[in-house]
Amino acid sequence: MTGIRDFEYAGWRVAAATYDGFAAATALFVAPLLQAAKIKPGARLLDVACGTGVASAQAAALGARVTGVDFSPEMIAEAKQRHPQIAFHTADAEQLPFADASFDAVVANFGIHHVERPQRAIAQARRVLAPGRTFAFTFWAAPQDNTAWRLIFEAIAAHGRTDVPMPAGNDAHATPENFSRLVAEVGFDTRTLRCELIEKGWELPRETDLVSVFETGTVRMATLLRGQGGALPAIRRHVAEAARSYIRGEIVALPTRAWLIAARAI
Repeated sequence: MTGIRDFEYAGWRVAAATYDGFAAATALFVAPLLQAAKIKPGARLLDVACGTGVASAQAAALGARVTGVDFSPEMIAEAKQRHPQIAFHTADAEQLPFADASFDAVVANFGIHHVERPQRAIAQARRVLAPGRTFAFTFWAAPQDNTAWRLIFEAIAAHGRTDVPMPAGNDAHATPENFSRLVAEVGFDTRTLRCELIEKGWELPRETDLVSVFETGTVRMATLLRGQGGALPAIRRHVAEAARSYIRGEIVALPTRAWLIAARAI
């Protein structure tokens, strides 16, 4: 393993046990993801980069026959413990251990932008998908368009450093234009291509430490935060103060945006 994959692999192994806080944000987009994938009772569904099984469990509740895969053994262990009725396997999104055309739907909830070679992961999804069936995946909108990320980046800019060493990631390339192009290049039907920006409200208890949620449930953002050294307390205070404008009663409601891309296999 090298580069991005090595970095992400190590990070997600650590984050598995404390992922729940951040998983609440990803869970907001599961329902539209499964709807886009046209999940029906009895459908053979593959959940790529399944994490602790949030999307897998919702799909199983809809009657799908679910298989979940993630490259982090710790994530798979958490998923198996939480959802023992679902088949989970440790596997790489860029090299799926399944036969061609063996699934009726493939989904990836915030996984494609984490892999080292997104085109390979999308091509693998296409390979294991039956003709005429749908692949759907989500990825975050740009930080300036996503409240929680924007608050943290603004606090770091005010008090800390942005040059924390880490491998260059795919975030700059994780755009609707680039990912739509990759979907078309690997053989999905462009006439069915759907690319939609979805907004949800991420609701957190009023006193939530938002910085801690990212420290314990992410990899790249967690690395950035851990690299702030003595500036971290000031960053934490800055974020807490900025988040006050989103307080609604006993919760903090953060507008949160993600892109959904879906297309049918030819």
